[in-house]
Amino acid sequence: MLTTLALAIGLMTAPPPSSPVGVAVPPRLEQNKPIPACVPSTGASLFSTLHQAKATEKDAPTPAGVSDAEARKAIQRLSSPKPALREDGLRMLRTFTTPEGQWAIYHASRGADGPIKMQVLEHLASLGPSGQAGLTWIAIHDRDAAVRNEAAQRIEQPPSNEALAVLEGALRSPNHMVVNQAGLLAGQINAIKAIPLLIAAQFAQDPVQDQADLAWIAIGTQRSYVANLIPITGNSSAGFQPVIGQIYEGVVMAIDDAVAVATTYRPGVHQSLMALATLDSGQSTAHLGWDLNAWVAWYNNTYLPILAARTAEAEPVREPK
Repeated sequence: MLTTLALAIGLMTAPPPSSPVGVAVPPRLEQNKPIPACVPSTGASLFSTLHQAKATEKDAPTPAGVSDAEARKAIQRLSSPKPALREDGLRMLRTFTTPEGQWAIYHASRGADGPIKMQVLEHLASLGPSGQAGLTWIAIHDRDAAVRNEAAQRIEQPPSNEALAVLEGALRSPNHMVVNQAGLLAGQINAIKAIPLLIAAQFAQDPVQDQADLAWIAIGTQRSYVANLIPITGNSSAGFQPVIGQIYEGVVMAIDDAVAVATTYRPGVHQSLMALATLDSGQSTAHLGWDLNAWVAWYNNTYLPILAARTAEAEPVREPK
């Protein structure tokens, strides 16, 4: 249980890389320590900082400094039935190359028809690493499953560091839906480097705090008595109708406050983890199930030695002088 809580807390913040660039073997997973970053820190980018955008049902906010008037104009021209206007729209589309521009054109295209959305995705795919980051964000957060799938198909494999940075931010999100979508995407794009994060993100434990009558138990005796009389009159007659009351005698135990922990399982993360771990290690991991301690032990004692052996084989042998 200590490992579970430590890893769950560690997902929320990414520490700086603990090993120099170029070292292929990642560090061990340790109790009471944050999960290591899956890519070297390259600074926050626009899309990697939007990973909590779907924490509520509201749409993601437009980043500061982004004007989407030109983006809407480009989408309108791309949707025009006139070839000349469509050509002009394509020309305008190619000018949105910065991360802020990519966000603006994507945001403007969300209400457009499917072919227009595909043109925007193709444009992002042509922009190199920054476009890969945008595609990764869309593949996780877009409301349309078809758009998410199309974006995922345009992400290069193995994914670039920019794409992994966005994926990592989503896996560390407190929103269960975002984490599950990111886990599914990790399996789809073969994000092997994300295995440590997937191990810790399989499920989360959230405190449940509720102040109300949660439950009660009553042990007692019910006694009946005449609580009142209602007079009734008729022709040459009179009477009374009794009103029966109830008296409860005994004990009532009520629970009106409690602190509990709710465990939320993320099947998308778990399925991708098993597939990636089995594929990269060459050994079945189905027996590990949902046991976090077993996964940590497998990672430290089985998987890391495999990576170390691969690194040793890949290093050139230097002959002594």
